[in-house]
Amino acid sequence: MDISTLLIPVTILIIVLAVLIALWLLSRNYIKVSPNMAAVISGRSRKLSDGTVVGYRLVRGGATLIVPFLEKVDYLSLNVWTVPLATSRAYTVQGVPVSVKAVGNVKIKGDDESLRAAAERFLGMPPEEFHRLVFQTLEGHLRAILGTLTVEEINNDRQSFAQKLTTEAAGDLEKMGIGHDALTIQEISDEEGYLDALGKRRTAEVQRDAEIGQAEAMRD
Repeated sequence: MDISTLLIPVTILIIVLAVLIALWLLSRNYIKVSPNMAAVISGRSRKLSDGTVVGYRLVRGGATLIVPFLEKVDYLSLNVWTVPLATSRAYTVQGVPVSVKAVGNVKIKGDDESLRAAAERFLGMPPEEFHRLVFQTLEGHLRAILGTLTVEEINNDRQSFAQKLTTEAAGDLEKMGIGHDALTIQEISDEEGYLDALGKRRTAEVQRDAEIGQAEAMRD
């Protein structure tokens, strides 16, 4: 049998195998990233627009090929998650210990700078440790803010209190690549009876004003 005749099917077989291997590698290394996720692809150096050299690239809400054996992919979730806050016996500016319960909604921000900050701090970190770090950051600012306000300011204008907290915490959160969607003060209490006394005093003032108004109306 002529050797050239044998080479034709062998060549075809090699080409088919090469195509199949290429398709297999493509399917294994072509990744799609949903809008609520960010892919951190590490293994090769690249230069950022400011000249900084990093060993990874970021993909959010798209698709890309990774280089086999040279690159690996990890993911950051961009979903919002709820951080329950609870601090007990934090002292106000008057020296009154109060307890506060609040709920904050936070997430890793989607811009490149925030994603880089989050990737360098949290990639590979267990979710519970990540959440604990954010909780500690918010709790620290919560106690600090309480120390600058009176009980009346905290209790009477909870929206302003929450805004002060988010403003104070924003700088530290942004350094970690995290933004906050909302923060709600759920409960304010104290063990000294200060809030109860405020309520009783306010009730007495309302009753007194009502009696004065009624007396003036009758006199007129």
